[in-house]
Amino acid sequence: MKAGRETPFAIVFLILSILACNMPGAGGGGTGDSSAQPSPGVTYVVVVEDTATAAPTDTPIPVTVTAQNPPKLTLTKNTNCRLGPSAFYNIVDQIASGKELPVIGRSEDNEWWQVVNATGRECWVFTENATPNQDFGSLVIGEAPPLPGVPLNFFVVDQNCQSAQKKFSVTLSWSSGGGETAFRIYRDGNRVVEYKATRFNFKDTNAPYNKNIVYEIEAVNENGTSAKATQIVPACK
Repeated sequence: MKAGRETPFAIVFLILSILACNMPGAGGGGTGDSSAQPSPGVTYVVVVEDTATAAPTDTPIPVTVTAQNPPKLTLTKNTNCRLGPSAFYNIVDQIASGKELPVIGRSEDNEWWQVVNATGRECWVFTENATPNQDFGSLVIGEAPPLPGVPLNFFVVDQNCQSAQKKFSVTLSWSSGGGETAFRIYRDGNRVVEYKATRFNFKDTNAPYNKNIVYEIEAVNENGTSAKATQIVPACK
């Protein structure tokens, strides 16, 4: 019975001895490091490697583009459409009032607009015959084929007034202005003759008697006519 009571006491003594050895400052045969401090808590550092950094990007700003209306005109009357920007050019089309046409050019003096007709042909209309849908001042100056030059040196070189017979004849001559294929002679506004481009004189054997006469000449080519040169002949009395 005595041995049985001593066993628990021995166990308690053993536990206390172990605890005493683990207390701070407990000697371990005098060989311990007296400067040793309690171990600090462990800090975990997380290092992330090989992670690509996203490059900054510009966020596109939506742009709204408003298409400008293409240049067009609407005819306000029935209109001749000509090969070029003047009344000297030949007529290539006659277009009815109210027709809308695309505009591709303008004349240098802004008096004519170059359009495209219903068959796709380019021709010119006078500005007073149409209403534009915008200002055409920024349009390019359109191109037109060449007209012949005005005949040069248009003079009366001879006239024969026969008062007794009341007969009168007038002879005129001229020279080339360039680019013509023919010449047309007018008397008092009426065409009296057309000559080839190699002819440079005209004799009017039936000139009106007892009145002033106005003679005109124009050059002609495939694109139109030149301006007219004029000579006024005093009346034969």
